[in-house]
Amino acid sequence: MSFSQDGSMVLWQANTINTISLIDADKANEIIPYAIGLRDKEKSKIVQAFDARLYDMATEYTWKRTINKLKSSVLKLGIDFVLEMLGRPNTSADNPEDSLTETDIINLSADLGIIDRTAKLLMLQQIDLINHFTDPDVDSDMPKLIALSCLSTCVQYVLGQNNETDIEFNNFRDRLYKESLADDDSLFILLDDSPYFYKRTVIRTLLSLIKNSRGGERDNVLHNFDRFIPRLWDKISGEDKWSIGNTYAEAISNGDIKEASYFKNVLTKVKGFDYVPETLRSQTFIEIAHDLQRAHLNFNNFYNEPSAARKLEELGTIPSPAFGTCMTAILMCKLGNSYGISDSAQPYLNRMLSRVSDVRWKYYLDEVLLNESNILIKLLRDKPYKNWFELISEFKLNDLSLDNQNVRRLIELSVSGKRPLVEKIVNEYLQ
Repeated sequence: MSFSQDGSMVLWQANTINTISLIDADKANEIIPYAIGLRDKEKSKIVQAFDARLYDMATEYTWKRTINKLKSSVLKLGIDFVLEMLGRPNTSADNPEDSLTETDIINLSADLGIIDRTAKLLMLQQIDLINHFTDPDVDSDMPKLIALSCLSTCVQYVLGQNNETDIEFNNFRDRLYKESLADDDSLFILLDDSPYFYKRTVIRTLLSLIKNSRGGERDNVLHNFDRFIPRLWDKISGEDKWSIGNTYAEAISNGDIKEASYFKNVLTKVKGFDYVPETLRSQTFIEIAHDLQRAHLNFNNFYNEPSAARKLEELGTIPSPAFGTCMTAILMCKLGNSYGISDSAQPYLNRMLSRVSDVRWKYYLDEVLLNESNILIKLLRDKPYKNWFELISEFKLNDLSLDNQNVRRLIELSVSGKRPLVEKIVNEYLQ
């Protein structure tokens, strides 16, 4: 699903490379000719590094150009739109693009169809491997087979094909504030059955435009907000409902009568006042939780996680609007990655988890978990999966009365040791 140049949504799929002989290739000079996204000089450097057995250097060089190519494609949408898709405010006055992690770029590339699901899984695995072998505390050198695997993945899914699209997302965004969409607009109809990513993106874009647009354009955005939200309400997660309620609270706090009136009308239609926070301190929790996520996903995470986890714990009881975001950050660090967990961060994480009530666990598992790819992807890896199993046992998650049948089955299968079936469910949601 994507947006055409007139802003309507159309079905489309990620680019796929023609079947090539990369699987059987065991030399860099057999793979590199397919890298049409590299200049001849760059190709030569990579082959020379392999010939000199400098496999870590070759891999870092290849990986950097791969990520930069994906980042360039993603940022064609505009940094404001990208941050909206990630649910992050643009608070950096200098270079907000620097806040994008490699994981952010890969996830967005998959969500937007720039790469496919298989590429996403393989590239997320490469992050762990590269971070491991580039860690100064790791004595062993990167093996040739791992370096070749990385090169093959990068060439097959990114450097070996044209990952550009003719889709212009900014035109879709422009329609939301330049037009008052009619009730029968095709965008509403197609959005009903679109992947959840697009529903979330529409909500975040509307909320951002409401805050930043003025005059007649703001009237268009509020009109479209009034049309979109009632249609989407029953299909969105609690976290996105909280973001709407939180924006309503901000409008009241700022004395914006017009905006508050529109939000009140929409929340009345959907009976959504349970999602309006009593205070706005939740934004601080959300920002610190994002810092913890970035510490986990970036280089040297075992060293950086403890201070970020400590800051989150020191804030005290997590308010409801921020709970889902905070829990995701906590669980990402608790489950760890393929190389383990940050031992120094565990005391902070464990204390925060020990204060989570059964009601809050139920809310997170029922309404948030299956929308968090950063958590789901971990269940496909050995060490995080083992930590997931221990988490279920420690907090007796299998004893909770869950409404979401898929989550309940996911936990039951995990407890029963039926990992292939767990992976099947996870892959279905990742797809």
